[in-house]
Amino acid sequence: MDINSINNNISTLNTSSSLNLDKISSSKSVNKISEDSTNLYINEYNKKRDELSLNVQSLNEGIAITKIAQNSIEKQQEYLTNIQTKLENSDSYENKNDLKQSINEDLRSFNQVAYETKFKKENIIATDYYDDKKTIDINTKSANFSIEKPNTPTYANEIFELSNNSDLNDSTALQEVANKVRTSSNQLKNTYDEFTEFGNKLEYGARETIKDQVNLYNENKINKDRNFGKESTDFSKTNVNANMGYLAASQANIIQEQSVRLLS
Repeated sequence: MDINSINNNISTLNTSSSLNLDKISSSKSVNKISEDSTNLYINEYNKKRDELSLNVQSLNEGIAITKIAQNSIEKQQEYLTNIQTKLENSDSYENKNDLKQSINEDLRSFNQVAYETKFKKENIIATDYYDDKKTIDINTKSANFSIEKPNTPTYANEIFELSNNSDLNDSTALQEVANKVRTSSNQLKNTYDEFTEFGNKLEYGARETIKDQVNLYNENKINKDRNFGKESTDFSKTNVNANMGYLAASQANIIQEQSVRLLS
């Protein structure tokens, strides 16, 4: 076997490898890699987009709950203020116990606001024996927010009990009722402030999530013209080139070794 024949064999091998590589590059398997890569990117983008949208929706509902609760608490504070004013001006009554009926009307209105304050049919600032949920929970994929559900009717009920079991003509008893109203008003203010803090956390979370949405949109806008499938195909083709090169070199070395043995 002469050297020219060996060289021809190596040349033929390299040519054959190149032809086979071109066939691989244009084959359906490579096209499938391209399609799969594109689909993978689209699926990941859609998944992240939907996740962020659901997060914003949940946070917006939490913010709505906060605003509804605070508006109702403001109305309740007005009723307590009315009661406080009536007690402070009780000297205009010959029989101060006559105040009880008017106070009770304000307390009933207070509780009516409490039980009518709902979101999706769920009480927000009132609980009862049959209420399984004692907290208001807002959950997203990345964070959980929770606040204890207040039972504001308790404030009105305690004032009602004390007022109706007291002789308001007694200055000490009258002062005790007034103090109770003041204490309830402060407790209600604390509840309002807790909702404010809760709402601030939700609003911050919503702003950050919207930033993530904008970043995702901009990233997709930049990448949408990029052919991810082509990049994947080129990467695979590079690997195939390298592997085919190693294979050709290996086979060439085998032929050269055979040639050495033949020539020796």
